Amino acid sequence: MTAPPAAGSAGVRERPPAGWRGPSPVLLVLAAVGAVLLAVVATTSWPAFGDEQAYWGAAQRLNAGQPLYDAGAAINAPYAYWYPPVLAQVLAPFTNVLARETFTVSWTLLIVGCVWILAGRNVLVALACVAFLPVALELQVRNAHLVVALLIVLALRRSWVFWIPAAAMKLAPGLGVLYLLAAGRRREAALVAVAGTAVIALSYALAPGAWVDFVAVATGRAASDGGTFVAVPYAFRFLAGVIIVVVAGRRGGRAGEVGLVVAITIANPTLWANAFSILLAILPLLRTAPNAGAPSRGEPGVIHT
Repeated sequence: MTAPPAAGSAGVRERPPAGWRGPSPVLLVLAAVGAVLLAVVATTSWPAFGDEQAYWGAAQRLNAGQPLYDAGAAINAPYAYWYPPVLAQVLAPFTNVLARETFTVSWTLLIVGCVWILAGRNVLVALACVAFLPVALELQVRNAHLVVALLIVLALRRSWVFWIPAAAMKLAPGLGVLYLLAAGRRREAALVAVAGTAVIALSYALAPGAWVDFVAVATGRAASDGGTFVAVPYAFRFLAGVIIVVVAGRRGGRAGEVGLVVAITIANPTLWANAFSILLAILPLLRTAPNAGAPSRGEPGVIHT
């Protein structure tokens, strides 16, 4: 009697494990679209510099004792720096040892890595995320929104410490303190507020003039233009963000976290289309459970695994 051919031999198909399901057709289509967009971005935009050179140029000016801000520049002027001085101060020492091209390559790898991590380290999901046009645009211009999105997730899932660098890049994540207060997490809110104040105090001590210029530019811009493709003054967007954050904090759970991400997005001082890539933070927040210290109202608390 002839023995049956071994599994895996020619002419015999191995059955997939029980319960195994391949990628959904929707995911495959989105991943294909994202792959095309990524290829276009990589070949047409990455050979040139992007928004990352605004950070690098500011750090170089800081080292040279030059002003960080140009109050007369247009809000969308190439390489214009509109961020808090902290980011330029952190990068300043590296301008003495790294070439600007090296920084651009490193920053590009960083934001691509952010997409991969936010997608759960799944290549197909990451490519599908690129099909979300704000993400593709962010990869094209290479701003800091994807980094902020990852920091928000880390702040909600790992430690309150990550709120500090997030707010140092974009002011809107500072709403995280208000969210923690509304959620009744007063200890975390106090820690973020104290640590953030300490960072600002140290930054001010190192470059007081830069902070004076930043406050002047920020308040002037907020009063004169919205820095957005939608004609809504920043003051109204910020107020809307505050209201959403308070409601989200009181709601708690995943729904509250989604509300927080939405609030931070619309309260972003400059709200161009690529700024909506911050919404990518919602993906891992929905996929993982809130920390034990953040129970949802109306449903049992869950512990992060």
